[in-house]
Amino acid sequence: MSKIKEVKVWLDGVTLQVEDVEQSLDFYRRIPGAVLEHHRPGEFALLRMGEARLGLLGIGAPGFHLEVSADDVDQLHVQLSRAGMEPLGPPEDRPWGERTFNVIDPDGNHIEFAGG
Repeated sequence: MSKIKEVKVWLDGVTLQVEDVEQSLDFYRRIPGAVLEHHRPGEFALLRMGEARLGLLGIGAPGFHLEVSADDVDQLHVQLSRAGMEPLGPPEDRPWGERTFNVIDPDGNHIEFAGG
């Protein structure tokens, strides 16, 4: 049996689900060092804060999801599936340039695993 490659993972950020992206963006931009990296008015904003990212997603339902990055998202999908986690689907290429898949933890929290 071949040895499975160890995938490196790290917590990259959190995305908050907000009622009003522009109002939330105005609030979070007041934090010193918060830099706007991406903005789709009314839909989404991405701020860089040091090494981490804070996303603001306007879906009108309070909540959040964790963003975990991996150096090999396809291999991570295989490893998590073998470990008994149940991804919501296979990794997919996203319009913003990442390849992602999602898992829901036992409490219903969303975890997005991503790689470039």
